Amino acid sequence: MDLSSIKKVHLIGIGGIGISAIAKFLFENGKQVTGSDVEKSIVIDRLNDSGIKVVIGHNESNISEDIDLVIYSVAVPEDNIERLKVREFGIKEITYGEFLGELSLKYKTIAVTGTNGKTTTSSLLGSTYVDLYLDPTVIIGSLLNKFKGNLHLGSSEYLIVEADEYKANMLKVDPTHILLTSIEEDHLDFYKDIDDIIQHFQKFVDKLPEDGYLIYNGDDVNIKKLYLPDNSISCGKDDNSDYYYQDLVIKDGQQKFKVYYKSKLLDDFNLTIPGEYNVLNSLMVIALSHKLKLNLKDVKESLIKFNGLWRRYETVGMLEDNVLLISDYTHHPDAIIKTLKASKDFYPDRRLFLVYQPHQHDRTKKLFKDFVKAFDLADFTILHEIYDVAGRKYSGDEKVSSNDIVKEINKDNVIYSDSFEKTKELINSNLKPNDLLLVMGAGEIDKIARELYAR
Repeated sequence: MDLSSIKKVHLIGIGGIGISAIAKFLFENGKQVTGSDVEKSIVIDRLNDSGIKVVIGHNESNISEDIDLVIYSVAVPEDNIERLKVREFGIKEITYGEFLGELSLKYKTIAVTGTNGKTTTSSLLGSTYVDLYLDPTVIIGSLLNKFKGNLHLGSSEYLIVEADEYKANMLKVDPTHILLTSIEEDHLDFYKDIDDIIQHFQKFVDKLPEDGYLIYNGDDVNIKKLYLPDNSISCGKDDNSDYYYQDLVIKDGQQKFKVYYKSKLLDDFNLTIPGEYNVLNSLMVIALSHKLKLNLKDVKESLIKFNGLWRRYETVGMLEDNVLLISDYTHHPDAIIKTLKASKDFYPDRRLFLVYQPHQHDRTKKLFKDFVKAFDLADFTILHEIYDVAGRKYSGDEKVSSNDIVKEINKDNVIYSDSFEKTKELINSNLKPNDLLLVMGAGEIDKIARELYAR
């Protein structure tokens, strides 16, 4: 794709966290950018503030014949009224993933992929490499204060991106290096089963060039089933991995640990974000940096300054009676368990009050047994009704409810809510002083966290 020949771009579903970064990338590269989405959000507010015109609601009047390119979210169906108009005018249209793939050809692209951990790992990597004056272009799936959003437009040859596994979008990206965080059973509305997921990740790993590095989670059982290329570097919590950490201490809001490479101590490192999974995420950043011969002292100083992301275990603030309010995007059962453990580790003196909204009916049905076991570490749980994902509803979806999970768990400290008003009422009537109130889910449940803090 010749970006220099493109003057005007329209993005359908522009409020998506990934596609909104592309909108800003194009806008900052001098393109005329417009977009549309079904509802307002903090992401759209920021786009409007930056000068990008966003229309709420899809309408054929949003499409004009002078548009050179239309980029759309994969959640937008073929019969969308704007996409129909695009084809009527003969305008070129591509998905967000296809555009990212085109972009990856123009850079030395470091692709962060995996079922869980992509956003935090790519943000850790991007933030660190900006601090080290490598000046990469970074596109992430959340909002980072340092970037004032989800994009850092750099001037170097490096591009750091999330290569999303949904509908195998990672296969559209051409990587120079890959960071592979995990392979777990998810997106079963697209993949047949875990074997199918592994096969698709194999195809992505096979795209790695001979001089590129695959930095991977050496503790992940499904990654071990891959045929790994020669330049594969494992990261884990014992000396079976090439890079490993030991002597992890969680105290005073920090995680402190030692990092080794093939039995040689490299340095002590600190993180101020919770979760042993984030120790592993940071270890992957350290490993790639070491392989690229970057100064690990500078990497160490950067990592300790990283203070988290929007909706990635984000401290929203303190409520009355010393209640700590945190919002988190986690929505996969395995990640829920890890996040709850991180909460217990970081805040052992607080009662853990969880408000969780499952994301997508299909995921909830197919991983139902895993969800039933996911909430054991919470002291009190409200399960809000499932978030209905636009463009991803299937026949039979109405046959599964969050209440089915509650009934299967069958404990007094796990209760069901069918509405936002009910959830807020249940929070108010069950919250205790000094609680950690963790509002979790990839859907609209975050609105409750914002409303609670704003009142």
